[in-house]
Amino acid sequence: MTLRKRLKQHYLASLEQSFKQFRLGTVIFFAGLVVIYIASQSLTPSLAQELLTLTGLIILGIGFIIAMLAQVRMLVGRLLRFWERR
Repeated sequence: MTLRKRLKQHYLASLEQSFKQFRLGTVIFFAGLVVIYIASQSLTPSLAQELLTLTGLIILGIGFIIAMLAQVRMLVGRLLRFWERR
């Protein structure tokens, strides 16, 4: 299968599948926020607090990237479907 066909198949996936990817990214994003909140509220200022905050930021960033990739996937999929109807 060529790269072009694979990309088209990826972007023409159902919106349900893309929305599941978006939800996963959102859940991971908020899990990162919870880790950051817990680190700032329950730990005294220390290296452990900073490391836990960094871990939360990494988790938050991964969730953000997953959610944004899902948004792009939905947008490109809708555009491809629009152009194929013409």
